[in-house]
Amino acid sequence: MSMLSIIVVNVKGKENLPRLLSSLDKSTFKDFELIVVDTQDINGNFKLVKIEKDLGLAYCRNKGVEASQGKFLLFLDNDTELMVDTLENFIKFIQQNPNYIVQLKLIGDNKKIDAAGGLIDDLGYPFELFKGHNPDEVNSIFYVTYAKGAAIGMSREIFEQLQGFDIEYFYGYDETDFCLRAIKKGNKVVFLPTATVFHHEHGSFSKSLVEREKRLAYYLESRRLYFVFKNFNYKFLIRRLPKLLYYFFGSIFMDIFLRRKFYLASSRIRALAWVVLKSYKIFSIRIKNRRTFVYNEDYLTKKGLIIKHGDRKPIVTNILSERQSQA
Repeated sequence: MSMLSIIVVNVKGKENLPRLLSSLDKSTFKDFELIVVDTQDINGNFKLVKIEKDLGLAYCRNKGVEASQGKFLLFLDNDTELMVDTLENFIKFIQQNPNYIVQLKLIGDNKKIDAAGGLIDDLGYPFELFKGHNPDEVNSIFYVTYAKGAAIGMSREIFEQLQGFDIEYFYGYDETDFCLRAIKKGNKVVFLPTATVFHHEHGSFSKSLVEREKRLAYYLESRRLYFVFKNFNYKFLIRRLPKLLYYFFGSIFMDIFLRRKFYLASSRIRALAWVVLKSYKIFSIRIKNRRTFVYNEDYLTKKGLIIKHGDRKPIVTNILSERQSQA
């Protein structure tokens, strides 16, 4: 049995996989198995999990874990590339902190930070931390609310405790949902600057601007609303419901009368309809989870993991400084 299972979804952007495989071959850490999820038969030095249909990243990642055996899990996009010591630094940290979910340091083709984890605001919108900064400026370990799925690691125990990713998230919010549930159950999510991953992001949507905008509006709005209504506790949600509806219907108003993009308004309305159709499932999940969470949204707001909508200067908590204050 390998110490680490690396799960890579290869359904889109297949031309990028050889670069990732080459970087894994050069890794100083060798005790890992590689699981590749694809809709086609492909050959390589890995275990292939062939699926009949692409039902989204959450579904594919869950399928990859089902075929894996490692004590620890690392999810990578197929358009990533690792430094020789990335796996070694990740394993060293996660072995010492098995109740943590880890955001690896993602660097884009522009040599800037692509992802260092993020926070969410009280309407469910993400706030990415240090995106576009020079990598050398971001060199401390700090708490975040979610890790970006292009490079996210954890113990198998945490993954099984949360019963994997919610497959309703076809695009967007799957890792945000997963991390928030983990935090509310008493785990922590951190950014690890010593585990570097280069992200050659290829994108997966249509090159047509209109089609891309329509799909993004539909998926991101529908999954944001699903995320909020599924996860936020009742008192926290009710206090923010007027503002939530104001911004949602305000966006539709702007789509129609200011942007003159009627197709965006249509996409948002379809997004709301999708959430309404999921209302029974949302209610069932809330009933199931109501006694399993250790922390609620008010506590996470006090800790700075949920910020006020419109707050552009959130404060992140450095792990070392917190431990020193508790000593």
